[in-house]
Amino acid sequence: MASSPSPWMSMIGASLRSKSSCHRRFRLPNDASASRTHSSSGVFPDNDAEDGDRLRETAAKICDTIRRQPRWEGFILSVFPPSTSNILHPTCINLVLCSLSSSNPPLALRYLTWLCSSGSSISVDPEAASSLLNILAQARAWRSALHAIRSFKFSADPSVLSSFVLHLCRDRRLIGREKCLLHDLCDVLEIHSQLSLPAWNSALSASLAADRMDLFQRLYAFMIGSGVAPDATTAGFLIRALCREDKPEEAYQVLRHVSKEKIVPNVFSINRLISAFSESGNFGRVSQILHLMIATGCPPDLVTYQTILHGLCSGGVAGMVDEGLRIFSDLKLKGYKPDVVTYTTMIDGLSKVGRISAALSLWSEMVAKGMRPNEYTYNAVINGYCKSGNLDKARKLYDEMLSKGHKESTVSCNTLIAGLCSNGRTTEAINLFHKMPKKGVERDLITYNTVIQALCKVGKTPEATEFYSRMIAEGINPTVSTYTPLIMALCHDGRVEDATELIGLMETQGLQHPVCMNDFIIFGFCKVGRMEDAMEWLMKMMRSNLKPKNETLNQLVKSFSALGRVDDALKLVNHMYDSGYRLRRPVCFLLLCKLCRGEITTRSAVRLLDNNIFF
Repeated sequence: MASSPSPWMSMIGASLRSKSSCHRRFRLPNDASASRTHSSSGVFPDNDAEDGDRLRETAAKICDTIRRQPRWEGFILSVFPPSTSNILHPTCINLVLCSLSSSNPPLALRYLTWLCSSGSSISVDPEAASSLLNILAQARAWRSALHAIRSFKFSADPSVLSSFVLHLCRDRRLIGREKCLLHDLCDVLEIHSQLSLPAWNSALSASLAADRMDLFQRLYAFMIGSGVAPDATTAGFLIRALCREDKPEEAYQVLRHVSKEKIVPNVFSINRLISAFSESGNFGRVSQILHLMIATGCPPDLVTYQTILHGLCSGGVAGMVDEGLRIFSDLKLKGYKPDVVTYTTMIDGLSKVGRISAALSLWSEMVAKGMRPNEYTYNAVINGYCKSGNLDKARKLYDEMLSKGHKESTVSCNTLIAGLCSNGRTTEAINLFHKMPKKGVERDLITYNTVIQALCKVGKTPEATEFYSRMIAEGINPTVSTYTPLIMALCHDGRVEDATELIGLMETQGLQHPVCMNDFIIFGFCKVGRMEDAMEWLMKMMRSNLKPKNETLNQLVKSFSALGRVDDALKLVNHMYDSGYRLRRPVCFLLLCKLCRGEITTRSAVRLLDNNIFF
């Protein structure tokens, strides 16, 4: 069944169809209407010159009062009565606003606020509005400017408003500090949407940089609704936004759509899409994107291929690493010059699948070309040595890394700790763990998880729980990978209450425990003979449509049989067969022995088992 079209696709399609007429409503800087000069002497016709002089004189006096008197709002209407002074005349207001804007923008904004509070219906003309907006922008008083636009009947020239948006969105540091600034801008652009395309793109870029996908969607909708057609830059931002929302398929459809309209996003945005598909292992899509890039005259760059190589090599799957090596060789034949990052990616992939000789060959090739291995290159090969059990060479290379001026880091220590743990040298790993703070190296989640998992594996559950407590004390939040080995070890030791308590902690932290943890808990209850609790947990699994492992049900049958509860064991066996499970031979033998009760010899039970009569 075909899926419904994406709202993004509907908007971008409609906007591209109206591309030819999308800018007709805008007054750009080179338009006559926008470049027309305004001067106070040209505001009035000749026959109203006398009234004009009187208004200018009043405006000058009002400005002087506002500048000199700190609390002018409380008495200015008594000094300039509206009935005789024209203080609220639109021309007088604009003259005052222009004068104050040029000398003291905050005072101009204060004047506007007072006008609104006075109950007057204020309409600021484009000249005064543009003047105030320009000056507030120069002072980087973004919040005051946005307040002015939102609060008053503000009709700044579109070119001035576009310039304002461009400058605001380039102030990324301030946007990062003041989280509401982009939201306020979005509210303004919902009303004042006649911006230039570069201004819209700048706003979209700022929302991407701030990781505000909600605002990105709103801004994009406002832009399309205002009749502005997207260009290659817009399409690139849209692709990146969809990838950020984990919607690479929609992003790919956008790329195909705009490519048909001869709009080609930049390589950076397309690389982000390739990265999304590479991370998910969808290399069929990656191949299609590469062909599309070449067909549209946007050839892949080195980063494109680095992204693909990373996707192929990061999983440690031999076949994918082989494909990565083929692409790497083709790159060199096509004239690309792989850098340290590219070599390191390939060396890492080869090391993960145990092809240390091939990794070292690339290492030598890289050095011969004048490139120095970095910390990540060293760690990749050290990891490979550890995986192959060659810890002596791993240690030797680690020492070489330090002698070359590379400092020990969390990554390098984690690599060595993992290698020591996987080769049964847990004590050495823990010694290195304790030395890390003394060396100025921080321990992270991976450090703790590695040690906890290793301790649980060798049956040192109390020590593992101590490391868990230390981890919490250091402010490191545990993950599912932290809890899983702990809960498994606690259940194995019969400490089921402690295990269920940890599951409760997981849930309060918003972590979803994996299905296997239910199997651990049932095993733990069986170990301590709490069969009712074990069955209750099993029923809870079934009510949640979770499927227990075959070993879990066998353990239940074994425990019931060992306790002499043969009827309960048989009921469970019937359920197992109905659900497609099978008994293990030792469990079946134990149950048969209990059924025999001495009336049938053990040899007869074995015969029954061998003849599959019980099955």
